[in-house]
Amino acid sequence: MRTLAMGATAFGVILGLGALGAAAGALTAPVLARRWGPGPMMLTALAITPLTQLPLLLAYPGLRWQITLGAALFLQLACAGAAGTTQRSIRQIITTVGMQARMQAVSTWLTAGARPVAALLAGGLGTWIGVRPTLTVGTFLLLVPLVVLAHSPLRALRHMPDQQPAAPRTGGDPVPPSPPLRTAPAAVPTPARAEDARHDRSPGGDAT
Repeated sequence: MRTLAMGATAFGVILGLGALGAAAGALTAPVLARRWGPGPMMLTALAITPLTQLPLLLAYPGLRWQITLGAALFLQLACAGAAGTTQRSIRQIITTVGMQARMQAVSTWLTAGARPVAALLAGGLGTWIGVRPTLTVGTFLLLVPLVVLAHSPLRALRHMPDQQPAAPRTGGDPVPPSPPLRTAPAAVPTPARAEDARHDRSPGGDAT
């Protein structure tokens, strides 16, 4: 904020645009995943994310740069929201029911637990080498998840794990996928009432 001579109001507006971008990315994630495939969509989102850091590295004081930073943060968090929502959905689909809580706990521990350590390292590095060089290091670190995903089987994932592609008909029209088979819940047996069960009767003679 000091380097860009940015006031608290402008800073708050930029952060608000970022929050709107995260919501937009999360809401459009299912549509994008169906259209382009979960793997390619996440790969594209992770490839765009480092590019959205460039305006922050090049910015100077002024309203024009503030608008640019707001748009860049909107796009960055939209990509993060779309990719994050999709990868969490994939994790929940492929994880067995009995391991769901453990999987979520480990994921939360890895992400939330790393933030205080990363904040300390970023603050120390910013004090040591300066703000812009530290942001440059952070931009290159954003390439790490892109490289990991590009070398994983997820990059070729065209459908969510519980979805099957539609088979083409003879005439070329796709056949809608058949719904997944669902087994009927087992009937819960109820104890049979004995025919000779005794019934208490009130003084008036009515059965209770």
